[in-house]
Amino acid sequence: MTTPTQAARADVPAGYACTVTYTSVGWTTGFYAILDIANTGTRTFGPWILQFVFPGDQTLAAGWSGMFTVTPPSVQAANPAWRPSIDPGTSFELGFTATGADEHPSGFTLNGVPCTATFEPA
Repeated sequence: MTTPTQAARADVPAGYACTVTYTSVGWTTGFYAILDIANTGTRTFGPWILQFVFPGDQTLAAGWSGMFTVTPPSVQAANPAWRPSIDPGTSFELGFTATGADEHPSGFTLNGVPCTATFEPA
């Protein structure tokens, strides 16, 4: 498990904090990933958008439990209608498949708030 360091931004309102646990499995031409987004703060994220950046030429193929959009190399996953918020002390899981190398993305943010990311083997 590795934990990249991401300094908290000075402009993040008090009470907002998050972590993302990223679990992936790769194969010859691509990979799938499960992301568990946890609200570790004291304020609700809602509605929410998770954003991260692919490190190379990865291409999103399909996603589930979120409304995915891509502006390469950035990926955004907005909340589904049935889960408009992530309350303090709770988490939400979504996932995707992609083509390209199974390399760890970076720059995880939830509504612009930097999230601490950990990477787990499947």
